Amino acid sequence: MPESPQHSASPLGKLAGSVGLLAIALLFTGWIYRWHYFTYFQVDPTSLALPVESLSMAAFSLLFRSPQALARFLIGLVLALAGMVTSFRAIHFSLRRLTPLLKQLQQRIGLVDNQRQQLRLLASLLDELVIVLWLLLLLYGLAASQGLADARRDATDETSTLPLITVAMAGKEVVIGRDPNQLLAVPSGVRLFGSRERYAALLRADLNPSSGEWHWRLLSDAGGRLLVIPSLPASQIDGKAPVVLIFADGGKGDRIVILSPAQSR
Repeated sequence: MPESPQHSASPLGKLAGSVGLLAIALLFTGWIYRWHYFTYFQVDPTSLALPVESLSMAAFSLLFRSPQALARFLIGLVLALAGMVTSFRAIHFSLRRLTPLLKQLQQRIGLVDNQRQQLRLLASLLDELVIVLWLLLLLYGLAASQGLADARRDATDETSTLPLITVAMAGKEVVIGRDPNQLLAVPSGVRLFGSRERYAALLRADLNPSSGEWHWRLLSDAGGRLLVIPSLPASQIDGKAPVVLIFADGGKGDRIVILSPAQSR
């Protein structure tokens, strides 16, 4: 006897549901990773207009980038499963104690059968809610810790994976940077708002020195802007995030961006 269409479609429905949950989990993990990575540099990720696919790729990289990352994920999964089992036992123990009180409360309130059925439905979802919360806690912990660790890595010159960057702009548009023919000259016609000392410090550090004390690197090119940071030696960074320069894209074709390998000197 052939299967009914409903039964034959149920495996596909379950597969579609599983794929949907996996996609949500990847987006959640990628977003948490990006959030902690960029907020280390005091940059709001929502201002970067990051594409959705980049969040999924970040999540895959986070979980499967290396044997160590995979082992960390599996260990976290075992701990999450242990937390689920403990939560189930605590909930079931509490329900056994509370069931008589709940029945008395239902009788006093005067719930009808339909309302009681809805309450039982909500109670049946409690186990699923525990599973989801523990998995989200696992993914959040992995993404947050790795995002912060990667940000600190990329802020340190010896370990940074960000590409070195050279930005060439028309002289009349420049408020920071040096004329290659007049390296001692500073930009003229600039108006300041805020810290004069911070601007003066950047003018003294706008070119990579030959001694390799620091290097300017590309943090992001999303949203039509270049976010550039100086990666400092571990002895100078002192656990603090470096400054971030934002070069807006004027669309005038008056800027050249030159990327170099991360470890180029």
